[in-house]
Amino acid sequence: MHGMSSAHTQLASPPTEQMRWKRWPGIFLVTSIGAVVGLLYLPLLRWLGRATLHTEQLTNGALLVCIAIAICTREALAQLKPSPGISDWGLSLLGLAGLCLWLAPHWPSWLLPLVLLSFCLSFSGVVAMVFGKIGVRLFMPAVGAFFVFGVLVGLVPRLDWPLRAIAARYAGCLLATLGVAVKVVLMPARPPELVLEVGRQAFVVATECNGFGMLTSALLVATILMFQRQMPWLDRLALLALAIPIAIGCNFLRIVSICLTAPRTALPYGFVHEALGAAFYFLGLGLIWWLAKRQAQSAPTSVPATGRDR
Repeated sequence: MHGMSSAHTQLASPPTEQMRWKRWPGIFLVTSIGAVVGLLYLPLLRWLGRATLHTEQLTNGALLVCIAIAICTREALAQLKPSPGISDWGLSLLGLAGLCLWLAPHWPSWLLPLVLLSFCLSFSGVVAMVFGKIGVRLFMPAVGAFFVFGVLVGLVPRLDWPLRAIAARYAGCLLATLGVAVKVVLMPARPPELVLEVGRQAFVVATECNGFGMLTSALLVATILMFQRQMPWLDRLALLALAIPIAIGCNFLRIVSICLTAPRTALPYGFVHEALGAAFYFLGLGLIWWLAKRQAQSAPTSVPATGRDR
């Protein structure tokens, strides 16, 4: 019996070694494709990196995208076995990515979204060649977050002043409703400034107070949760839409709380500013998480797909 067991072991070894050798061409091809994709979109990635480093409001958003990528990678490695190889699904995604990249110069106003979409499709194509079709589904929260983050980076200059105006207007209205003497003043400087005059104190609604950081984080968290949790597409879009008023509301409530608290406390203004900012930041993200949880609980349950689908 012992001899038969060792004989079977010896017979089983050659096919295993042969399968290992057969995997190397697939690994080499997928690695090469991944390297080409990285080099092709290197200018886009460098632009996003520079914009993040020079814009303080984008730091938390970039961190959320990195966390989403790390979580999706961990889940893919835990649920699926990597098996690099060329697949029809991966080639289709790469083909769509190439089409978007070719169309980008023909519509200058759509240039950034199309290039971002092209990168996301290329990244998904490489994922499909490593983890299969199910792997693409697992990476959707990270891919969606990256796309939304890229779009928001391009909108930073355009949304600065409108967001500041909204924050100052609604903060002033709420303060007036609470019986606080307040005046919203436009200072004709270069660049112009919005000032909330509350009693004898003036609070500048600067670029850092426009709420863009809160808006970015809120939309990213909503995007990650809408792909991560099982819910109808209408509920997913509703969650994404609700993230905008939640972010704007938390930002002007933060400004109101600072205007009411700072004159009435001996604590340093910087501490009050940062503490209240962090409180309303996590309040907004917590509210989005709670809404996503409720929508997922009310949605009909479905059995997740298992196995590898190429």
